[in-house]
Amino acid sequence: MNEYTRREEVRATFIASAILVLCIAAAVLRLVTVEGRLVPDPSARRQAEESEARIAPARACALAGDKLIAEIEVFKKLADAARMSDPAEKPGAAGGKPDPRARDAAAPTTRTRTPRNPLPPPRPNEPDKQLAWASAQPLYKQAKILAGCRDATDAILGARVSAIPAWDAIAKAAAITPPGAGEAEQFEAAKQLLSLLGGIAADKVAQATQDAEAAYKATAERDRERANTAMVREPLPQGVFSRRVAVSVGVGLTVCALLISYLGVRAASMRRLATLLPLRDAVRSGRPGVQAAEILKTAAAHNSGEPGIVIGAALGGLSAALLAPKDADLFVAGVMAGLLIGLGAQWAFRLALGASRWRARATELADVEKPAIPIVLVLSGVKPGLEPEFIQFLRSLPPADAAAAVEKLASQAEERILAAADAGAALHHGKPPPR
Repeated sequence: MNEYTRREEVRATFIASAILVLCIAAAVLRLVTVEGRLVPDPSARRQAEESEARIAPARACALAGDKLIAEIEVFKKLADAARMSDPAEKPGAAGGKPDPRARDAAAPTTRTRTPRNPLPPPRPNEPDKQLAWASAQPLYKQAKILAGCRDATDAILGARVSAIPAWDAIAKAAAITPPGAGEAEQFEAAKQLLSLLGGIAADKVAQATQDAEAAYKATAERDRERANTAMVREPLPQGVFSRRVAVSVGVGLTVCALLISYLGVRAASMRRLATLLPLRDAVRSGRPGVQAAEILKTAAAHNSGEPGIVIGAALGGLSAALLAPKDADLFVAGVMAGLLIGLGAQWAFRLALGASRWRARATELADVEKPAIPIVLVLSGVKPGLEPEFIQFLRSLPPADAAAAVEKLASQAEERILAAADAGAALHHGKPPPR
């Protein structure tokens, strides 16, 4: 800036800068601190649904644990009825081979006469193989169900040492391959189930599954209550730009507008300097009207700088940030729209202002240049309200004619002033004023 910068331009630049700083600071603060609306926590709802879904399998496991106890007892009774115990494994049982030593010990010392044609020994009772597998199938079914319950039960309760052997036996029983249609194969599978599950602590497994069901119900209830009250902030929408980039672009545009306005003011002041400074020599060369005419023409130009686009960008960005803070793209759009609106408003203001500031601007330049022809004399020769016409007339003349017109106006104004002074002096001394 220099002495040729108008006070109006400095004032407008300062006001535009202040408005820009305040508006953009408020807009950025709003954009940075905005949060999404509160919505029910989807993760809490999802967790509650998952907890609810675990109750049904836990209930099925608890029922299977209860049924396992009953099925073991039923299977044991049916196993006895089906004669599933191996007679060869029980010495002295019906149909088994007697122990020779026991026979010798029990034999009397007296000899008896052996019949000539002895009767064959009685035939042992054959096991009921069909009944064996039919009675084992319900127990096998419960074992298959419970085998899949161990992980879920241990996950919520932890591994109970007292139930580990029973769980291991159930897992082995569930791993038995279902037999085919052969009776021997079915009978062997039934015997395996009896040996694995006949003596386990089924009550420990049943109690563990019941406790697991109660724990899953309590967890589901707790998760359900949390899902009813848990709230989270909804994520802000992602636009064309990321939020940080959009804010940076919007602020950058406003800063560019301020820089353009500042450079415009500086360019205008330098142009006035380059125009008026050489004319100081014209006064010394006997052409004072040239300097005065150029001062009047320069004063007729509107203010330089673009404070309108600065203020418009600031207000547009602030409006967008206040109305739609969640969408950062609208901040950029608001700044760009404000630039155009501010430019239009600035030119409308300049057209409405017209030549009303011409006299003040000419006087301000005259204070800087100190022309040989007082600008006040020239301005007094222009009737108020006719400033636009005079400016247009002055701009249409060549420099020499414009200088002559200015000198003539100054001379006429000086003559009027002198005549008015003489008339005042004559009235003061009681003499009639000269005609």
